[in-house]
Amino acid sequence: MRLHRRGAGTGVRWAFAVALAGFSVLLGGCSENGLMARFQLVPEHIIVERRADAAYERLFPFYVELCAGSQYQSKLTGAAGGPVGHAVLYLKGACKTDDAPFPQLHRCPRVATSLDDPQHGVGISVDQYFKSVNWVAIPGFHLFFEGNLAPGERLTRAQFDAVQQQVIAQNVYRGVTFHPFPGAASDTDVRGFLRWSGTGTDFALRFARSLFCARLPVTEGMLDQVIAFLNDKNREYFEGEADYNWSAWADNCSHTLRNALAAANIWSPLSVRAIKLRQIFNLALPANEFVNLAELMTGPIPSYRDIMRNGPRRDAFHEFHWLPTEPGALLQTLPVHTPNDLYSTRFRLFTLQSPFLMAKTHRAVTLLSDRRFVDLAANLQYFEQRYDVILANYDERRNTMASVRGTRFRRVERLYYHYIGSERDQVRAMLGRIAKTPVERLPATE
Repeated sequence: MRLHRRGAGTGVRWAFAVALAGFSVLLGGCSENGLMARFQLVPEHIIVERRADAAYERLFPFYVELCAGSQYQSKLTGAAGGPVGHAVLYLKGACKTDDAPFPQLHRCPRVATSLDDPQHGVGISVDQYFKSVNWVAIPGFHLFFEGNLAPGERLTRAQFDAVQQQVIAQNVYRGVTFHPFPGAASDTDVRGFLRWSGTGTDFALRFARSLFCARLPVTEGMLDQVIAFLNDKNREYFEGEADYNWSAWADNCSHTLRNALAAANIWSPLSVRAIKLRQIFNLALPANEFVNLAELMTGPIPSYRDIMRNGPRRDAFHEFHWLPTEPGALLQTLPVHTPNDLYSTRFRLFTLQSPFLMAKTHRAVTLLSDRRFVDLAANLQYFEQRYDVILANYDERRNTMASVRGTRFRRVERLYYHYIGSERDQVRAMLGRIAKTPVERLPATE
């Protein structure tokens, strides 16, 4: 027992030292060459585009998509974001509440089956300059990710100005006041903020950033919990006495988005109130959270005994009849838009990891190279096979005493195998639907 304690303590101290050293390096902005290069999420400078096909939208009514965006570098203003990048969240099925005095959400009145639907979903972005709120909501997939640019269309100053005017017209920043930023005329200078950093950070993300996204289907009830958390978060600052004060250590964009997903029992939350150096154990960086969610949703399907040992997983299973290893859990990579007159297209996105083991980097490359996690048909076929194996093994264990044998897992066991059977039936139905409309296959590797 003593040896176990000593080993655990050593592991914690090592993790603490690596985290502290790594985070200090990132915030210090040292040279990208040498040691700094070993903190990159992926070593390549060219990001291969991987997108879910159009059939995805017809099969999955609700999903959450957590994205890590690379560092931006503006040719217009000379502004540059931090090397750890930015995190955003897209919610299919949530819509911006247009008549609210500050950014709020509600569930969309209909289920969208196309990215072109104006009520498809909403993008959520937390910004270090926000004061009266924590986040803003950008309506629509194309405005949030693409800035309404068509593939191959050159990004010019005219498009840059036009998308800002659209965002202002849609009252995206209604009720938002800002902390001081370079060139600010006042704490309500929306146009100045959009020129300085809002464009390419809160919306039109691909104007300025490459994105790594983990998309996870959720239930309607789970989406409602995410919406409720985010609404409460903004209400806390807009109606309360305290301003939102962004902190790289304690309360950044990744903290809000991780905790929004935790409200739906997708994973555990991170504290933003830990004192002094204890906050080091609650760090949240965009690339790390992308990899964390990617690992969670691409892992093995847990047994019912494993479910009972994990608090968030157990609660999600019982309340929503849902597990994070869901069919349709896919990874996407979206490179910065080209041709591009306004932003550097060089990729820089760093993660907190050991520069010697580079575990996060290796894990990201491995998952993005696996067809099961980037291609819809391959993903569904994988889950169909896994469900078949689980059900077959379950049938083989049945015996004449099963109906009377007592076990504390009896109820959850029955729920679990009912869930597995239902999921298998849904996957088979999905495969039947996409077989009637062949889709273009995505590249399996870079």
